[in-house]
Amino acid sequence: MLNRIVIDNFATIEHLSFDLGSSLNVITGETGAGKSVLVTAISTALGDRADTSMVRTGCDRAVIQIAGDKNGEDVIISREILSSGKSVCKLNGEMVTLAQVKEFCQDWVDIHGQYDNQQILNPDNHILITDSYRSEQLAPALAKLSDLYTDYKAADKAYRDLLAEERNAKQQKDYYEFEFNYISKLNLVSGEDEELQEQLDLMRNSEKIYSSVNQSYALLHENDNSILTELNRIVNELSSISSYSDNIATLSNEIEGIYYQLEDVSGQLRDMNDSLSFSEEDLNQVSERLATIEDAKRKYGKSVDDIIAYMNELDDKLNIIQNFDEEKSKLEAIKNDKYQALYDAATHVSELRHVIAEHLESSMIQELKDLDFANSDFKINIEKLEEIGPLGYDQVEFLISTNPGEPLMPLTKIASGGEISRIMLAFKHIIGDSDAVETMIFDEIDTGISGKTALTVGKKLNEIADHHQIVCITHLPQIAAYGNDNYLITKSVADSSSHTEINHLDADGKISMVATLFSGSNDDSALEAARDLINKVNF
Repeated sequence: MLNRIVIDNFATIEHLSFDLGSSLNVITGETGAGKSVLVTAISTALGDRADTSMVRTGCDRAVIQIAGDKNGEDVIISREILSSGKSVCKLNGEMVTLAQVKEFCQDWVDIHGQYDNQQILNPDNHILITDSYRSEQLAPALAKLSDLYTDYKAADKAYRDLLAEERNAKQQKDYYEFEFNYISKLNLVSGEDEELQEQLDLMRNSEKIYSSVNQSYALLHENDNSILTELNRIVNELSSISSYSDNIATLSNEIEGIYYQLEDVSGQLRDMNDSLSFSEEDLNQVSERLATIEDAKRKYGKSVDDIIAYMNELDDKLNIIQNFDEEKSKLEAIKNDKYQALYDAATHVSELRHVIAEHLESSMIQELKDLDFANSDFKINIEKLEEIGPLGYDQVEFLISTNPGEPLMPLTKIASGGEISRIMLAFKHIIGDSDAVETMIFDEIDTGISGKTALTVGKKLNEIADHHQIVCITHLPQIAAYGNDNYLITKSVADSSSHTEINHLDADGKISMVATLFSGSNDDSALEAARDLINKVNF
């Protein structure tokens, strides 16, 4: 809802500020007083484009500020237009883009001006407007349809991705096979290169290693005075006296343990010594094997483990290629099942939509008759599209004939600006609570009507205002009489400059304003007629 509007240096407005009521706000004024300027200023603040001509002559900037609330949260929107051509938008004090303001306001304030491209003129919105009528009947089916659409699109994407992968994989098949065969023939084993490098180092230094190992074994075991021989003598000596002392017994046991450990070590040295017999052929084989592995590592820029993993990956890809037909059939079956479920849901939605459209057609024809379209006809044309979307397969367009004998034509080709406002009013009156927009502004909705039709328009605006905030710009007393809050725009000239003002009218002011709209004067008969009208419409 809009609570307060402040405008500075915008066109003919030097300064203007006023508060709006929560129900039906009616703004009147003489032609040229600034009603259209006011609507333009509000539209500009809510995201319409601006240019330097909107800045009041002699000023360097124009500023429009709108304060209100949306879904219970306070909102302040400001728009500053500089004479240099720049424009600044702020939402709750933060700078935002024009697109962000428009997106924020699209479900907050709806302006219906005579020359605006309103949502009703866009056929893409006709299906949304139709579905909002008796939405409680359609909403569950639409929710299910939306979920099934998401499921189908996911299944369709999986199938398409597989087809694309199949085409790409078949092109790569020869390459995959070549790489796989090359790596598999290497018979790589994890850690093999490290083991081979150790063997190679051992072989290349075998003579020195053999000499050191052999000498160590001899000193430890084979010589007459070897370490094990002498250590065995020590064990025997200590064992012979161990019964005399616990300490000697302990030392004897410890040395005996060392003896057996060294005996194990000597056995390992003997085995190593026996294995250190390498031929030139053995050395060449290890060198060649290691060189082959190193070549593979350089080729792929990976470790042995990475190369093995890459080979397994290639194997998986080749298996997929070989089993593409089976996988493709599986995903295609899933996609087809999802599509059938989606199609059935879309058919159900379409059936419900046709029924709802028939009721909406009848209601619109009656509403249009009330709004001075006495001989009009209205039709909701629903055609089946080839593709199913989240709203189904229906294409919806509003057709209208505003004169007898004329064929039904698309709304955009028939209705004038004033007629569009009244048609939108008819929709708003029928749809009622289901419209999420909190504030509706109607400009020039009274174009081409008078008398009884004007009273009907006023009544319908008043009824819509039970659920929405309405701002209506009008010059008809029949509509002004319905206002819960009435405002009068006036323009004066001083010092060769125009000044626009707006005043909230009290009860007497409202009577005077309505009387002026009746006859252009405030004589007794006009005031009496105004009182009678106001009392009648508020009875």
